Amino acid sequence: MKRVLILLVVSIFSLSLLGQSSEEKAGLILTLVKRGGSLPALYTKYYKVKAWSAKQSMPIPKGYETWTLSNFQAAMDVSTKKPIDWGVNGDRFVVVNVVPDLNNRPNRVTDDMAGTNHSLTFTLELYEYDGRFVKTISKWGYLLGSGYQGVVYVQQGIYPTFLSSVVVEKGGSLTYQVYNPTETRLSNLVDEADLKRAFRDLKVDLPDNIPLQLSCTFPPKPVFDAAKTAVLEKMKQESPFLQAKFYQKGVYDAGKMDFPKPNQRWSFWNMFIASEITNRCPIDWGPNGDRYLQFDAEFEGNRNYSALEDDLYSTGKRFLFPLRLYESDGRFVKTVSSFGNFFGFGEGSFVFMQDAKNEIASLFTKLPVEIDKPFSYKVDRRTVTKISELLTFKPIL
Repeated sequence: MKRVLILLVVSIFSLSLLGQSSEEKAGLILTLVKRGGSLPALYTKYYKVKAWSAKQSMPIPKGYETWTLSNFQAAMDVSTKKPIDWGVNGDRFVVVNVVPDLNNRPNRVTDDMAGTNHSLTFTLELYEYDGRFVKTISKWGYLLGSGYQGVVYVQQGIYPTFLSSVVVEKGGSLTYQVYNPTETRLSNLVDEADLKRAFRDLKVDLPDNIPLQLSCTFPPKPVFDAAKTAVLEKMKQESPFLQAKFYQKGVYDAGKMDFPKPNQRWSFWNMFIASEITNRCPIDWGPNGDRYLQFDAEFEGNRNYSALEDDLYSTGKRFLFPLRLYESDGRFVKTVSSFGNFFGFGEGSFVFMQDAKNEIASLFTKLPVEIDKPFSYKVDRRTVTKISELLTFKPIL
């Protein structure tokens, strides 16, 4: 029965392909893979602290089983047979790209959906800190062991390079559950409905978010007049909450099933690496992995239901609390979320719903957390409605 269904799907696609040139089909498929959002490696910057040569516990892992990578060392460059040149300041980054495969490379991505003869392979590209292209390190390669902790990119079949989503150390090891052993099937990378629509309309109706996701320039913080600035500065000086700095090992995306209740444990079905709602990508912790997040305060402009009433400074105003990213020396990088809702204060931890949407629940905690594992903690206060309730909260750092 499964074979009959597959043949039926292929037949339907084949009919829709009539009249289309080979180049058109290849272009549509390539664009769909790039814009489909199924491969985090296509829109994540990997600095030297997140790219490692590693020993694999097996050449090709098995799906839904654990895989161990060990003896992390400096990532190699297959084009020079030397370690990757991360630049004078050590702040270059690599990104995976997807391109047509014209040479039937090993572990290429084949079309198991529309039945075309087109296949794809992955390249590894090097960029300066400001986004300027440096060179292509690997002209072809394949992805192994995709999981929440990262993925291995094999440069031209020679150098396995672990592109990590979590913090690892030189000489260390990491064991994690693999979800996709190899990325060799188009059906893992493209939604069937999107492919049908693209072949029907001869265009891809998905936004190209990669330029935004890999952007290196961001809007500045808003500026207020002198009187308002004085209030905001006083607020920051007096609030332990606004002074708190949250680093990579204390921020996570939480798989939220419900909202918290006071004096009860709040459970999450899974934990993930921290991401941001502005581009729906992993937070960019910088070349050394030492950037930090910090909440800021702003006067409410247009009416916003996330704003909190002032019960401390007699301004008669309401305030929003954006989440911002900073370099380790305090230089502003970008605003991760312009406002949001706070929930589940307890055990020095809390959750921030970025942009007040039920999409990204950012958990701030110093309690032990494992990626791809459930988590819970005891809640004292469900939420906050006044600035005093938020500004006096002391996170455990």
